[in-house]
Amino acid sequence: MLRLTGPMVVGLAAIFAVDLADAFWVARLGTLELAALGFCFPAIHVILSVSLGLSTAATAIMAQRIGAGDTDNARRFARDALAISVSIMALVATIGILTLEPVFHSIGARAETLEQVKQFMRVFYPSALALVIPMVSNGMLRGAGDSLWPALIMVIVAIMNAALDPLLIFGAGPIPAMGLQGAAWATLISRIVSIFIALGILHYRERLISWSAPTWSSVVDSGRHIVRIGLPSATTNALTPLAIGLVTAVVAGFGDAAVAGLTTAMRIEVCALLGVFALAVGCFPVLAQNYGAGNFERLAAARRFALLTGCLIAIAVAIPITLAARPIAGIFITGGIVHDTAAGFLTLVPWSWPGFALVFIMASTHTATGRPLLGASLTVARMFAFLIPLTWLLSQAFGLPGVFGAFVAANLLSALAGLASLKLAASHRAAG
Repeated sequence: MLRLTGPMVVGLAAIFAVDLADAFWVARLGTLELAALGFCFPAIHVILSVSLGLSTAATAIMAQRIGAGDTDNARRFARDALAISVSIMALVATIGILTLEPVFHSIGARAETLEQVKQFMRVFYPSALALVIPMVSNGMLRGAGDSLWPALIMVIVAIMNAALDPLLIFGAGPIPAMGLQGAAWATLISRIVSIFIALGILHYRERLISWSAPTWSSVVDSGRHIVRIGLPSATTNALTPLAIGLVTAVVAGFGDAAVAGLTTAMRIEVCALLGVFALAVGCFPVLAQNYGAGNFERLAAARRFALLTGCLIAIAVAIPITLAARPIAGIFITGGIVHDTAAGFLTLVPWSWPGFALVFIMASTHTATGRPLLGASLTVARMFAFLIPLTWLLSQAFGLPGVFGAFVAANLLSALAGLASLKLAASHRAAG
Protein backbone atom coordinates (compact mmCIF):
# COMPACT_ATOMS: atom_id res chain seq x y z
CA MET A 1 0.00 0.00 0.00
CA LEU A 2 2.82 2.40 0.86
CA ARG A 3 4.53 1.51 -2.45
CA LEU A 4 1.46 2.80 -4.29
CA THR A 5 0.99 5.76 -1.96
CA GLY A 6 4.56 7.10 -2.16
CA PRO A 7 4.53 8.21 -5.82
CA MET A 8 1.05 9.72 -5.34
CA VAL A 9 2.35 11.87 -2.48
CA VAL A 10 4.93 13.33 -4.86
CA GLY A 11 2.44 13.80 -7.69
CA LEU A 12 -0.28 15.36 -5.54
CA ALA A 13 2.29 17.54 -3.80
CA ALA A 14 3.27 18.96 -7.17
CA ILE A 15 -0.35 19.62 -8.18
CA PHE A 16 -1.24 21.20 -4.85
CA ALA A 17 1.92 23.29 -4.94
CA VAL A 18 0.68 24.78 -8.22
CA ASP A 19 -2.67 25.46 -6.58
CA LEU A 20 -0.85 27.43 -3.91
CA ALA A 21 1.29 29.12 -6.55
CA ASP A 22 -1.88 30.28 -8.32
CA ALA A 23 -3.12 31.81 -5.08
CA PHE A 24 0.30 33.37 -4.42
CA TRP A 25 0.61 35.07 -7.81
CA VAL A 26 -3.05 36.07 -8.02
CA ALA A 27 -2.80 37.63 -4.56
CA ARG A 28 -0.12 39.90 -6.02
CA LEU A 29 -2.75 41.25 -8.43
CA GLY A 30 -4.95 42.39 -5.56
CA THR A 31 -7.89 41.44 -3.35
CA LEU A 32 -10.36 41.78 -6.25
CA GLU A 33 -8.66 39.09 -8.32
CA LEU A 34 -8.06 36.84 -5.30
CA ALA A 35 -11.74 37.10 -4.36
CA ALA A 36 -12.72 36.31 -7.97
CA LEU A 37 -10.54 33.20 -7.85
CA GLY A 38 -12.30 32.30 -4.61
CA PHE A 39 -15.69 32.48 -6.31
CA CYS A 40 -14.32 30.22 -9.07
CA PHE A 41 -13.24 27.64 -6.50
CA PRO A 42 -16.56 25.67 -6.45
CA ALA A 43 -16.77 25.48 -10.26
CA ILE A 44 -13.14 24.41 -10.52
CA HIS A 45 -13.88 21.61 -8.10
CA VAL A 46 -16.94 20.50 -10.06
CA ILE A 47 -14.67 19.91 -13.05
CA LEU A 48 -12.03 18.19 -10.93
CA SER A 49 -14.66 16.09 -9.15
CA VAL A 50 -16.28 14.78 -12.31
CA SER A 51 -12.84 13.95 -13.71
CA LEU A 52 -11.89 12.21 -10.46
CA GLY A 53 -15.08 10.14 -10.51
CA LEU A 54 -14.35 9.00 -14.06
CA SER A 55 -10.73 8.28 -13.12
CA THR A 56 -11.82 6.23 -10.09
CA ALA A 57 -14.10 4.11 -12.27
CA ALA A 58 -11.32 3.64 -14.82
CA THR A 59 -8.91 2.47 -12.10
CA ALA A 60 -11.33 -0.09 -10.67
CA ILE A 61 -12.48 -1.54 -14.01
CA MET A 62 -8.99 -1.69 -15.51
CA ALA A 63 -7.69 -3.45 -12.38
CA GLN A 64 -10.51 -6.00 -12.54
CA ARG A 65 -9.97 -6.81 -16.22
CA ILE A 66 -6.20 -7.05 -15.96
CA GLY A 67 -6.56 -9.14 -12.80
CA ALA A 68 -8.83 -11.49 -14.74
CA GLY A 69 -6.21 -11.78 -17.48
CA ASP A 70 -8.54 -10.19 -20.06
CA THR A 71 -6.06 -7.85 -21.75
CA ASP A 72 -8.06 -7.44 -24.96
CA ASN A 73 -11.12 -6.27 -23.05
CA ALA A 74 -8.90 -4.00 -20.96
CA ARG A 75 -7.55 -2.32 -24.10
CA ARG A 76 -11.05 -1.88 -25.53
CA PHE A 77 -12.23 -0.44 -22.24
CA ALA A 78 -9.39 2.11 -22.30
CA ARG A 79 -10.55 3.30 -25.71
CA ASP A 80 -14.21 3.46 -24.67
CA ALA A 81 -13.46 5.10 -21.32
CA LEU A 82 -11.58 7.98 -22.94
CA ALA A 83 -14.34 8.56 -25.52
CA ILE A 84 -17.07 8.48 -22.87
CA SER A 85 -15.11 10.74 -20.52
CA VAL A 86 -14.45 13.39 -23.17
CA SER A 87 -18.13 13.37 -24.14
CA ILE A 88 -19.27 13.80 -20.54
CA MET A 89 -16.78 16.58 -19.88
CA ALA A 90 -17.75 18.40 -23.08
CA LEU A 91 -21.33 18.43 -21.82
CA VAL A 92 -20.30 19.69 -18.38
CA ALA A 93 -18.09 22.44 -19.87
CA THR A 94 -20.84 23.55 -22.27
CA ILE A 95 -23.37 23.83 -19.45
CA GLY A 96 -20.82 25.76 -17.41
CA ILE A 97 -20.18 28.30 -20.17
CA LEU A 98 -23.90 28.78 -20.91
CA THR A 99 -24.77 29.34 -17.25
CA LEU A 100 -21.63 31.23 -16.28
CA GLU A 101 -23.11 34.60 -15.29
CA PRO A 102 -26.27 33.49 -13.46
CA VAL A 103 -24.44 30.79 -11.49
CA PHE A 104 -21.70 33.07 -10.17
CA HIS A 105 -24.12 35.92 -9.59
CA SER A 106 -26.20 33.59 -7.43
CA ILE A 107 -23.28 32.88 -5.06
CA GLY A 108 -22.45 36.53 -4.56
CA ALA A 109 -20.07 37.63 -7.34
CA ARG A 110 -20.90 41.19 -8.38
CA ALA A 111 -19.71 43.97 -10.71
CA GLU A 112 -15.92 43.92 -11.24
CA THR A 113 -15.51 40.67 -9.33
CA LEU A 114 -18.03 38.95 -11.60
CA GLU A 115 -16.22 40.26 -14.68
CA GLN A 116 -12.94 38.78 -13.43
CA VAL A 117 -14.70 35.46 -12.77
CA LYS A 118 -16.09 35.40 -16.31
CA GLN A 119 -12.67 36.06 -17.86
CA PHE A 120 -11.10 33.22 -15.88
CA MET A 121 -13.86 30.63 -16.40
CA ARG A 122 -14.19 31.26 -20.16
CA VAL A 123 -10.73 29.74 -20.48
CA PHE A 124 -10.95 27.26 -17.61
CA TYR A 125 -14.15 25.51 -18.73
CA PRO A 126 -12.73 24.48 -22.15
CA SER A 127 -9.59 23.25 -20.37
CA ALA A 128 -11.77 20.59 -18.74
CA LEU A 129 -11.52 18.55 -21.94
CA ALA A 130 -7.75 18.63 -21.65
CA LEU A 131 -7.97 17.63 -17.97
CA VAL A 132 -10.13 14.53 -18.22
CA ILE A 133 -7.97 12.68 -20.77
CA PRO A 134 -4.78 12.52 -18.65
CA MET A 135 -6.77 11.96 -15.45
CA VAL A 136 -8.61 8.95 -16.84
CA SER A 137 -5.41 7.71 -18.49
CA ASN A 138 -3.58 7.98 -15.18
CA GLY A 139 -6.42 6.12 -13.49
CA MET A 140 -6.06 3.24 -15.92
CA LEU A 141 -2.29 3.18 -15.42
CA ARG A 142 -2.85 2.88 -11.66
CA GLY A 143 -5.36 0.11 -12.32
CA ALA A 144 -2.58 -1.70 -14.18
CA GLY A 145 -0.36 -1.36 -11.11
CA ASP A 146 1.74 1.59 -12.29
CA SER A 147 1.61 4.47 -9.82
CA LEU A 148 5.00 5.93 -10.83
CA TRP A 149 4.16 7.31 -14.26
CA PRO A 150 0.88 8.96 -13.18
CA ALA A 151 2.84 10.74 -10.46
CA LEU A 152 5.59 11.79 -12.89
CA ILE A 153 2.99 13.17 -15.31
CA MET A 154 1.49 15.24 -12.50
CA VAL A 155 4.93 16.57 -11.59
CA ILE A 156 5.69 17.55 -15.20
CA VAL A 157 2.35 19.32 -15.54
CA ALA A 158 2.84 21.09 -12.22
CA ILE A 159 6.29 22.38 -13.18
CA MET A 160 4.96 23.69 -16.49
CA ASN A 161 1.99 25.35 -14.84
CA ALA A 162 4.12 26.96 -12.16
CA ALA A 163 6.55 28.29 -14.76
CA LEU A 164 3.79 29.69 -16.97
CA ASP A 165 1.81 31.34 -14.16
CA PRO A 166 3.92 34.48 -13.56
CA LEU A 167 4.78 34.70 -17.27
CA LEU A 168 1.15 34.84 -18.41
CA ILE A 169 -0.31 36.64 -15.39
CA PHE A 170 2.15 39.56 -15.41
CA GLY A 171 3.53 39.33 -18.95
CA ALA A 172 7.11 39.40 -20.20
CA GLY A 173 8.58 40.83 -23.40
CA PRO A 174 6.14 40.22 -26.26
CA ILE A 175 3.76 38.29 -23.99
CA PRO A 176 1.04 40.62 -22.70
CA ALA A 177 -0.07 40.65 -19.06
CA MET A 178 -3.34 38.70 -18.86
CA GLY A 179 -4.03 39.08 -15.17
CA LEU A 180 -6.25 36.44 -13.61
CA GLN A 181 -7.04 34.96 -17.03
CA GLY A 182 -3.33 34.22 -17.45
CA ALA A 183 -3.57 31.66 -14.66
CA ALA A 184 -6.32 29.87 -16.61
CA TRP A 185 -4.23 29.89 -19.80
CA ALA A 186 -1.26 28.43 -17.90
CA THR A 187 -3.50 25.59 -16.74
CA LEU A 188 -4.86 24.95 -20.23
CA ILE A 189 -1.44 24.84 -21.93
CA SER A 190 0.09 22.50 -19.35
CA ARG A 191 -2.91 20.17 -19.56
CA ILE A 192 -2.68 19.94 -23.35
CA VAL A 193 0.95 18.82 -23.01
CA SER A 194 -0.10 16.22 -20.42
CA ILE A 195 -2.53 14.64 -22.92
CA PHE A 196 0.32 13.59 -25.21
CA ILE A 197 2.44 12.29 -22.35
CA ALA A 198 -0.36 10.24 -20.76
CA LEU A 199 -1.58 8.73 -24.03
CA GLY A 200 2.01 8.00 -25.06
CA ILE A 201 2.64 6.03 -21.86
CA LEU A 202 -0.69 4.23 -22.12
CA HIS A 203 -0.02 3.19 -25.72
CA TYR A 204 3.73 2.78 -26.19
CA ARG A 205 4.81 1.61 -22.72
CA GLU A 206 1.80 -0.27 -21.35
CA ARG A 207 0.11 -1.28 -24.63
CA LEU A 208 -3.19 -0.68 -22.89
CA ILE A 209 -5.31 1.10 -25.46
CA SER A 210 -7.01 -0.05 -28.64
CA TRP A 211 -7.26 2.41 -31.52
CA SER A 212 -9.86 0.39 -33.42
CA ALA A 213 -13.24 2.00 -34.03
CA PRO A 214 -15.50 1.46 -30.99
CA THR A 215 -18.68 -0.55 -31.41
CA TRP A 216 -21.98 0.54 -29.93
CA SER A 217 -22.25 -2.59 -27.78
CA SER A 218 -18.73 -2.10 -26.43
CA VAL A 219 -19.35 1.55 -25.56
CA VAL A 220 -22.64 0.71 -23.85
CA ASP A 221 -21.01 -2.07 -21.82
CA SER A 222 -18.09 0.16 -20.79
CA GLY A 223 -20.45 3.02 -20.04
CA ARG A 224 -22.57 0.79 -17.82
CA HIS A 225 -19.54 -0.16 -15.73
CA ILE A 226 -18.31 3.44 -15.56
CA VAL A 227 -21.72 4.68 -14.43
CA ARG A 228 -22.02 1.97 -11.77
CA ILE A 229 -18.74 2.95 -10.13
CA GLY A 230 -18.04 6.46 -11.36
CA LEU A 231 -21.48 8.06 -11.06
CA PRO A 232 -21.74 7.89 -7.25
CA SER A 233 -18.16 9.13 -6.92
CA ALA A 234 -18.50 11.88 -9.54
CA THR A 235 -21.90 13.01 -8.26
CA THR A 236 -20.71 13.14 -4.68
CA ASN A 237 -17.51 14.93 -5.62
CA ALA A 238 -19.50 17.40 -7.71
CA LEU A 239 -21.88 18.05 -4.81
CA THR A 240 -18.90 19.01 -2.65
CA PRO A 241 -18.14 22.21 -4.61
CA LEU A 242 -21.85 22.98 -4.69
CA ALA A 243 -21.80 22.86 -0.91
CA ILE A 244 -18.64 24.99 -0.83
CA GLY A 245 -20.43 27.42 -3.15
CA LEU A 246 -23.27 27.72 -0.65
CA VAL A 247 -20.76 28.25 2.16
CA THR A 248 -19.05 30.89 -0.02
CA ALA A 249 -22.41 32.61 -0.49
CA VAL A 250 -22.77 32.87 3.29
CA VAL A 251 -19.22 34.18 3.68
CA ALA A 252 -19.82 36.68 0.84
CA GLY A 253 -22.11 38.48 3.27
CA PHE A 254 -18.96 39.47 5.15
CA GLY A 255 -17.38 40.95 1.99
CA ASP A 256 -15.06 39.95 -0.85
CA ALA A 257 -12.05 40.07 1.46
CA ALA A 258 -13.58 37.37 3.67
CA VAL A 259 -14.20 35.18 0.59
CA ALA A 260 -10.59 35.67 -0.49
CA GLY A 261 -9.33 34.74 2.98
CA LEU A 262 -11.51 31.65 3.29
CA THR A 263 -10.61 30.24 -0.13
CA THR A 264 -6.90 30.92 0.45
CA ALA A 265 -7.10 28.98 3.72
CA MET A 266 -8.97 26.13 2.01
CA ARG A 267 -6.27 25.88 -0.64
CA ILE A 268 -3.67 25.62 2.12
CA GLU A 269 -5.83 22.95 3.78
CA VAL A 270 -5.97 20.87 0.60
CA CYS A 271 -2.19 21.03 0.24
CA ALA A 272 -1.64 20.17 3.90
CA LEU A 273 -3.77 17.04 3.59
CA LEU A 274 -2.11 15.70 0.45
CA GLY A 275 -0.78 12.73 2.42
CA VAL A 276 -4.35 11.75 3.30
CA PHE A 277 -5.49 12.09 -0.31
CA ALA A 278 -2.51 10.09 -1.58
CA LEU A 279 -3.15 7.37 1.01
CA ALA A 280 -6.79 7.07 -0.10
CA VAL A 281 -5.69 6.74 -3.74
CA GLY A 282 -2.94 4.27 -2.86
CA CYS A 283 -5.11 2.02 -0.70
CA PHE A 284 -7.95 1.88 -3.24
CA PRO A 285 -6.53 -0.85 -5.54
CA VAL A 286 -5.25 -2.85 -2.53
CA LEU A 287 -8.70 -2.85 -0.93
CA ALA A 288 -10.43 -3.61 -4.24
CA GLN A 289 -8.11 -6.54 -5.05
CA ASN A 290 -8.57 -8.15 -1.63
CA TYR A 291 -12.31 -7.62 -1.80
CA GLY A 292 -12.46 -9.19 -5.25
CA ALA A 293 -10.41 -12.16 -4.04
CA GLY A 294 -12.66 -12.63 -1.00
CA ASN A 295 -9.69 -12.15 1.34
CA PHE A 296 -11.59 -10.28 4.05
CA GLU A 297 -8.96 -10.67 6.76
CA ARG A 298 -6.35 -8.88 4.66
CA LEU A 299 -9.02 -6.37 3.64
CA ALA A 300 -9.78 -5.56 7.27
CA ALA A 301 -6.06 -5.25 8.09
CA ALA A 302 -5.47 -2.92 5.13
CA ARG A 303 -8.48 -0.81 6.11
CA ARG A 304 -7.30 -0.48 9.72
CA PHE A 305 -3.83 0.49 8.55
CA ALA A 306 -5.21 3.14 6.18
CA LEU A 307 -7.54 4.67 8.78
CA LEU A 308 -4.86 4.81 11.49
CA THR A 309 -2.22 6.17 9.13
CA GLY A 310 -4.64 8.79 7.79
CA CYS A 311 -5.37 10.03 11.31
CA LEU A 312 -1.68 10.20 12.17
CA ILE A 313 -0.91 12.16 8.99
CA ALA A 314 -3.72 14.62 9.76
CA ILE A 315 -2.47 15.15 13.32
CA ALA A 316 1.12 15.55 12.16
CA VAL A 317 0.25 18.39 9.76
CA ALA A 318 -2.43 19.99 11.95
CA ILE A 319 -0.11 20.82 14.83
CA PRO A 320 2.49 22.94 12.99
CA ILE A 321 -0.11 24.65 10.79
CA THR A 322 -2.23 25.63 13.78
CA LEU A 323 0.79 26.98 15.65
CA ALA A 324 2.05 28.92 12.61
CA ALA A 325 -1.33 29.93 11.17
CA ARG A 326 -0.64 33.66 10.89
CA PRO A 327 2.82 33.37 9.29
CA ILE A 328 1.54 30.77 6.83
CA ALA A 329 -1.40 32.97 5.85
CA GLY A 330 1.05 35.87 5.59
CA ILE A 331 2.91 34.09 2.78
CA PHE A 332 -0.03 34.85 0.51
CA ILE A 333 -1.28 38.17 1.87
CA THR A 334 -0.42 40.33 4.85
CA GLY A 335 -2.76 42.33 7.03
CA GLY A 336 -6.43 43.11 6.74
CA ILE A 337 -9.53 40.94 6.67
CA VAL A 338 -8.10 38.53 4.07
CA HIS A 339 -5.19 37.63 6.32
CA ASP A 340 -7.28 37.52 9.49
CA THR A 341 -9.86 35.23 7.88
CA ALA A 342 -7.27 32.81 6.54
CA ALA A 343 -5.37 32.77 9.85
CA GLY A 344 -8.59 32.25 11.83
CA PHE A 345 -9.51 29.24 9.71
CA LEU A 346 -6.03 27.71 9.99
CA THR A 347 -5.97 28.23 13.78
CA LEU A 348 -9.20 26.34 14.48
CA VAL A 349 -10.14 23.93 11.66
CA PRO A 350 -6.96 21.77 11.56
CA TRP A 351 -7.85 20.25 14.92
CA SER A 352 -10.70 18.45 13.12
CA TRP A 353 -8.58 17.17 10.22
CA PRO A 354 -8.30 13.65 11.73
CA GLY A 355 -12.09 13.48 11.43
CA PHE A 356 -11.89 14.58 7.80
CA ALA A 357 -9.19 11.96 7.14
CA LEU A 358 -11.41 9.23 8.56
CA VAL A 359 -14.35 10.29 6.40
CA PHE A 360 -12.29 10.53 3.21
CA ILE A 361 -10.61 7.14 3.65
CA MET A 362 -13.81 5.43 4.76
CA ALA A 363 -15.60 6.72 1.67
CA SER A 364 -12.77 5.33 -0.48
CA THR A 365 -13.01 2.01 1.39
CA HIS A 366 -16.73 1.65 0.71
CA THR A 367 -16.26 2.47 -2.98
CA ALA A 368 -13.40 -0.03 -3.35
CA THR A 369 -15.43 -2.79 -1.70
CA GLY A 370 -18.52 -2.55 -3.87
CA ARG A 371 -20.55 -0.04 -1.84
CA PRO A 372 -20.09 3.23 -3.76
CA LEU A 373 -23.43 4.65 -2.60
CA LEU A 374 -22.51 4.15 1.05
CA GLY A 375 -19.18 5.86 0.43
CA ALA A 376 -20.92 8.70 -1.37
CA SER A 377 -23.41 9.15 1.44
CA LEU A 378 -20.61 10.03 3.88
CA THR A 379 -19.46 12.97 1.81
CA VAL A 380 -23.03 14.12 1.19
CA ALA A 381 -23.78 13.91 4.92
CA ARG A 382 -20.66 15.89 5.81
CA MET A 383 -21.60 18.69 3.44
CA PHE A 384 -25.38 18.87 3.40
CA ALA A 385 -26.41 17.44 6.76
CA PHE A 386 -23.69 19.14 8.79
CA LEU A 387 -21.56 21.81 7.07
CA ILE A 388 -24.17 23.92 5.27
CA PRO A 389 -26.78 24.11 8.06
CA LEU A 390 -24.12 24.70 10.70
CA THR A 391 -22.41 27.37 8.59
CA TRP A 392 -25.62 29.37 8.38
CA LEU A 393 -26.58 28.89 12.03
CA LEU A 394 -23.17 29.54 13.56
CA SER A 395 -22.38 32.48 11.26
CA GLN A 396 -25.57 34.15 12.46
CA ALA A 397 -24.52 33.71 16.06
CA PHE A 398 -20.74 34.17 15.92
CA GLY A 399 -19.88 35.74 12.55
CA LEU A 400 -16.85 34.39 10.64
CA PRO A 401 -15.56 32.35 13.62
CA GLY A 402 -18.88 30.51 13.48
CA VAL A 403 -18.10 29.47 9.90
CA PHE A 404 -14.81 27.98 11.06
CA GLY A 405 -16.63 26.17 13.87
CA ALA A 406 -19.05 24.72 11.33
CA PHE A 407 -16.13 23.08 9.48
CA VAL A 408 -14.86 21.58 12.74
CA ALA A 409 -18.26 20.21 13.73
CA ALA A 410 -18.95 18.83 10.23
CA ASN A 411 -15.63 16.96 10.14
CA LEU A 412 -16.11 15.38 13.57
CA LEU A 413 -19.80 14.53 13.26
CA SER A 414 -19.35 12.95 9.82
CA ALA A 415 -16.41 10.90 11.16
CA LEU A 416 -18.75 9.42 13.77
CA ALA A 417 -21.27 8.67 11.02
CA GLY A 418 -18.51 7.03 9.00
CA LEU A 419 -17.46 4.74 11.82
CA ALA A 420 -21.10 3.70 12.17
CA SER A 421 -21.21 2.95 8.44
CA LEU A 422 -18.24 0.60 8.76
CA LYS A 423 -20.04 -1.35 11.46
CA LEU A 424 -23.13 -1.44 9.25
CA ALA A 425 -21.14 -2.78 6.30
CA ALA A 426 -19.47 -5.40 8.49
CA SER A 427 -22.80 -6.59 9.88
CA HIS A 428 -24.26 -6.87 6.37
CA ARG A 429 -21.26 -8.92 5.24
CA ALA A 430 -21.60 -11.20 8.26
CA ALA A 431 -25.31 -11.63 7.59
CA GLY A 432 -24.59 -12.42 3.95
